[in-house]
Amino acid sequence: MADIVIDFHKGPPKIGLIVRGKQGPDHHPDKLAQHADTILGDGSPEGFFGEGNDGSLNALGLGMQGVVYDYALLRLHRAWYVDKASAVTNRVVSTVLLIDVDQPTADKFKDAWDKMTTSPGDFNIVGGNCATHASAAFIAAGVVSKTIPWMDTPDNLYQQLVDNLPAGRVVSYTGYIGFKTNPSGGYDMEITPYVASPAVAAPNPGSSGSLSTAGGSGNSSSS
Repeated sequence: MADIVIDFHKGPPKIGLIVRGKQGPDHHPDKLAQHADTILGDGSPEGFFGEGNDGSLNALGLGMQGVVYDYALLRLHRAWYVDKASAVTNRVVSTVLLIDVDQPTADKFKDAWDKMTTSPGDFNIVGGNCATHASAAFIAAGVVSKTIPWMDTPDNLYQQLVDNLPAGRVVSYTGYIGFKTNPSGGYDMEITPYVASPAVAAPNPGSSGSLSTAGGSGNSSSS
């Protein structure tokens, strides 16, 4: 199956949600086997993570320092989130939801992430995780008006967006994804479509969970 390349400079403006560990639109990964990133209007990936694991409540994903990872930090800390070859090697499957928006909405979405980068606040696996912060950016941009129904998980945020947006404005892809710089600025997204296999790893190899802390082995938190 041929790779898919998304050029964010072509067609209407669009932003996106990436759910790591989600193996298709109808797949619902375990709560600690998923993570949420987003895609800005120029194709740049952005996500919220927790840093620090000092053996206290941090080990449970509570009271950690929040941090926003852009492409450069994702490349450093989560190469399998932005490099397609690494995603294939580590068997990291993601489902992407792209949303057609207007330019003011795309600008507001970027502004929300810029503010979060400057003042990220804490990371808490319950009510302050990666999905919580991604949801806040979608609300700030006016894409949705309410917080995530039920528990704050990436999969529930995906479902909220699908349920509340017109079908003609959204498209979903599942596969191994990566990002390449675009000569006009930002990034193109590359997707190798996923073919069902029993050997798919959790989204953060070497970690006991995702939702998503930024540290290494033994972290569990919600992204």
